[in-house]
Amino acid sequence: MTNESQQGQFFSPELMAEIRDRIAMVDYDTAGKRIYFENAGGAPTLKSCCEIAATANEVPDFPNRPTPGARPTQKMITDGIADAKLMFGARSGSILCDLTVSKAIFTMTGVIMANVPGTNVVTTDLEHPATYDSQKFFAQFTNKEVRVARIDHKTGAVDVDSLLSLIDENTCLLSLILASNITGTINDVETIIREARKIKPDLYILFDCTQHIPHGVVDVEKLGVDAAGFAPYKILGKRGLGIGWVSDRVATLPHPHFIEGKADDWDLGGYEPAGMAGLTLVNDYICWIGTHYTDSQDRREQLIAGFHGIELHERALMYRMLNGTDKIKGIKDIPGVKIFFVDDLTKRDAILPMLIDGVEPTEAVQEYVDNGIYVYHRSVSNKMSRRVLEGAGIPSVVRISPMHFNTPEEIDRFLIVTEKIAKGEI
Repeated sequence: MTNESQQGQFFSPELMAEIRDRIAMVDYDTAGKRIYFENAGGAPTLKSCCEIAATANEVPDFPNRPTPGARPTQKMITDGIADAKLMFGARSGSILCDLTVSKAIFTMTGVIMANVPGTNVVTTDLEHPATYDSQKFFAQFTNKEVRVARIDHKTGAVDVDSLLSLIDENTCLLSLILASNITGTINDVETIIREARKIKPDLYILFDCTQHIPHGVVDVEKLGVDAAGFAPYKILGKRGLGIGWVSDRVATLPHPHFIEGKADDWDLGGYEPAGMAGLTLVNDYICWIGTHYTDSQDRREQLIAGFHGIELHERALMYRMLNGTDKIKGIKDIPGVKIFFVDDLTKRDAILPMLIDGVEPTEAVQEYVDNGIYVYHRSVSNKMSRRVLEGAGIPSVVRISPMHFNTPEEIDRFLIVTEKIAKGEI
């Protein structure tokens, strides 16, 4: 493993300045200046998405009306559906939308479990409640057993052998998070899918891409999955929208739809124009970053190149956080501070679970906030994180989650404050 693959590469100062200029409230909120390292829980929004929301919401016309005012909003929806597929890497299948990605995942899970033969479904302890709880919920009505794979305590990812041992010829659905929003690790999905389909060739597979999609490429066609979902707000888009994608064979399964509509239509009453327009603007933004890494005019290739640049920058942020600089100690060198699951930075997104000796995570979070650095804690007392932390063998953590708009200087400030907290100086 080369140092270059672990160290990443920062954006140039010029590109960094342009990126930050395009994002609303990138370094401040209503309380004043701050550093935002809480992108696993939220995310800032592109200024262009804020602007299009105000514009689109002023239009009274329903998008499918034959009025001049309706045409722009209909185009927002049409383009947004195309850009949703572009983000998923989908050339086929159907798009569905809901108020949240969790609701979209519940819908897709329920349709598959209700219609696909089998006596069991498989998920993992690493899951967000959207995937885990949806299987548990629909198991009550479909009389299916829910089998749960373990977390590898060394890597923070799914234990692949544990997962594969649960799949058999009667498994109808494998539901899997692409990257954890708590441990930060990326699952070895290519190996999992390849080996799972050796056991059950026609196995249906659903991916929760929500946490990974702000940090890297998703390609449902290449992976050969049947359903996937993400939330645009996680990647600088508009809140109040969850995006789902289903393959052709899922799209035509019996599902909630208008009786006189097409068999593969999952739209119930129209998609919100501003949210769909925001998704197009997000893709425009990532493609713009991609133009700094590729000469291709192909939009998908630009998107991939943009994510490549994002991955390298975020890896450089993580490397600096762990190792510091000549003048500032990194996490590895600050006594009493521990980071979990960071052996290989190429196999994780920019999420770092951390503990400080003698300081409860909730107290540490407040001290960071008091010093203008927004992070968050995850604990076994919280329903959204209990199962994952127990499965990983960790009672609670401070979760640090930077994103590609964060700067090396913000990392340095975080390290200075971290050392002071560890020393009890603040």
